[in-house]
Amino acid sequence: MSILRTNFLGDPNIGLYGFATDKYCMLGIKHKPDKLKALDVKLNISTAMNSSLPSLFIAGNSFGIAVPALMELYELRHLEKLFNVLVLDTDYTAIGNLVLLNDKGAVLSPLLRKHKGDIKNFFGIPCEVSKVAGTVVTGSAAITTNRGCLVHPKVKEDEKKLIEETLQVKVDIGTVNFGSPFVKSGIIANSKGLVVSEACSGPELGRITETLGFV
Repeated sequence: MSILRTNFLGDPNIGLYGFATDKYCMLGIKHKPDKLKALDVKLNISTAMNSSLPSLFIAGNSFGIAVPALMELYELRHLEKLFNVLVLDTDYTAIGNLVLLNDKGAVLSPLLRKHKGDIKNFFGIPCEVSKVAGTVVTGSAAITTNRGCLVHPKVKEDEKKLIEETLQVKVDIGTVNFGSPFVKSGIIANSKGLVVSEACSGPELGRITETLGFV
């Protein structure tokens, strides 16, 4: 397992530019491969919604990805060459901010409640609906791998229990970038490695590494 502290284009919000699973890493910008070697998976480059921030618009695990129906056609065709793709017929575009997903389960924002069956059937995993810390941006307020899940400090006990049971991982609270509760923004991680914002404090890094299983 490897841990790397970095930024992308001077921006500490590295988790907006991409996400990782145990099979691949998706990134919206070209980046030096050695900066992501900690993840030990294939790197795929793709924009989403004409932006370099695919983590906002795409949710995925090792099996495949879920994207909004409003995705640009050229982007969708590119993604279909790389992944199994589920297109969600919804006006919400920020799918990555609304879905918390690993290879064992999925927790959806209440905004995507009607797509619970679609996601459950496509990924073949348990799927539940919940806010995190009372917010509907379930995918922004937490980050999960197959080893652990870091969540918003104000997560409610019933929310935490549901996440643990659905994703089948240990859940703990934390922050990134000196106090941001929206932890996905500062982390790209899988079971093999961890890339974390260089703006994270020492105590934050300690909580991140422990919760995601790197100590």
